[in-house]
Amino acid sequence: MINGASQCADEIVERMIAVFDRQIEIPALGALVSALRVSSATASLENAAIAIDANAVLRIPQHRKSSDIVDYLSTQHSGPTILPGQVIQEYWNNQLAAVDTVSKGMQKKYDSFKTEVGRYNQTQGDAFLKISEGLEAFKDDNSELFHPDTVHKTLTFLETLSEKAVVPYAPRQVFHQIAEQRKRVKTPPGFRDDGDGDFYVWVDVLFGLSKMMKDGVTPSRLILVTNDGKIDWCREGEAHPVLCAEVKALLGIEFEIWTLDKFSQAVTG
Repeated sequence: MINGASQCADEIVERMIAVFDRQIEIPALGALVSALRVSSATASLENAAIAIDANAVLRIPQHRKSSDIVDYLSTQHSGPTILPGQVIQEYWNNQLAAVDTVSKGMQKKYDSFKTEVGRYNQTQGDAFLKISEGLEAFKDDNSELFHPDTVHKTLTFLETLSEKAVVPYAPRQVFHQIAEQRKRVKTPPGFRDDGDGDFYVWVDVLFGLSKMMKDGVTPSRLILVTNDGKIDWCREGEAHPVLCAEVKALLGIEFEIWTLDKFSQAVTG
């Protein structure tokens, strides 16, 4: 049984390497045309494979529709849910530490600045009104920075998610040279970053979903939920065509990148 599982993993890795090395042709031009074409299709989660990035893990517990999102992922979603192993590392190393150290000081500074703006707002008109509105927008967009209990809420969310989510880890060493080569020629994802973390998030997602599809899972599409808007992932909400082409070549399905807000809207209708 172990040998069978190992052989299956080896076959998946070999196919991934063949796609990454372009030994298997990827439909890059078709993906580019699709990315440039304005789509009017309604966002659908039905039977989709949902992968969750580190910044989404951070923000979901504090999102205004957090309860709906958690309930959907834990009880309603019909397709697979993927939490890449690399995301767990990045969350612990970067995201969690940032929230824990920044949240207390951020709340105090925010309250102080808001009080000062409020004093002038009553007499100075539009300029300070715009600052006040900007402060509220900043707080809404970065709500996790203002909550000392973020760690506790995230733990509750992860405990709920752990009952359903798959946490894949692809082998690292075999992809090491590919990671270096992709960064040199600016192949997404992660060529804007110093390290290779985003690439291994991608590798973990593809490896995990490949294994599930080998076992008979048939998702309608792959959706990555992330608020990372850098062009090495997406541009104005459209996933990088090369990523879409790699998913198509490897798995035969479509790939989309959704922000957390887009995801929450689809969840709540």
